[in-house]
Amino acid sequence: MIFENIMLYQVFIAIIAVLAILLVFDRFHRKKTSLQTFILWAVLWIILVIFAIIPESSTFLADILGIGRGLDLVLIFGIIGSYYLIFRVYLKLEKIDHDITELVRKISMDKELNYELELEDKNNK
Repeated sequence: MIFENIMLYQVFIAIIAVLAILLVFDRFHRKKTSLQTFILWAVLWIILVIFAIIPESSTFLADILGIGRGLDLVLIFGIIGSYYLIFRVYLKLEKIDHDITELVRKISMDKELNYELELEDKNNK
């Protein structure tokens, strides 16, 4: 039976996963997260719970993919996922930087135009 020799860390991971899924669902419900993001995080947390409760499942998947051990599989996917998230954050920062630059230019040009109009009004009086 699966739950026969359950360890404390397995219960801990399951509780954290349920809380994380509820958090992502709440963000999705409040329209702060897209459906794709909600599904992605829910699936990742469910896979983590499966790997924690049934450790042989990660070894089985690792064997299918030609990776030595289940832990190696988890670490490889964790590192790849981390790099992907860092890349996404980098792209968002680049976009924010570009948007701020454009906004500052627009504000600067509007202020200059207003200043010139005020000078014209003073000179015409």
